[in-house]
Amino acid sequence: MIIVRDVFQAKYGKGGDLVALFKEAKDNWTVQYSPRVLTDASGQFFTVVTEEQYEDLAEFDQKSAEIFSTPEFGDWFERMTKLVESGRREFYNIEM
Repeated sequence: MIIVRDVFQAKYGKGGDLVALFKEAKDNWTVQYSPRVLTDASGQFFTVVTEEQYEDLAEFDQKSAEIFSTPEFGDWFERMTKLVESGRREFYNIEM
């Protein structure tokens, strides 16, 4: 099992807007996206993290392809990029 975290640095003051956009995707897309959304309690301001769990990287790749091919993704992604300064993806093995 793996955990995949996408860590976004939202533009100043836009963290809440980014969270709302992720909630919109979770509530409205036919393909399930990001069951967990985390925000900073300390550290760099306006950090938003999405977190998902997969059996392996193959399942992650399959799910990513499904999400990227949905009709709503293009418009949503364009709106998302306007809120984000930078981001990164982290992969973790679940050991216990």
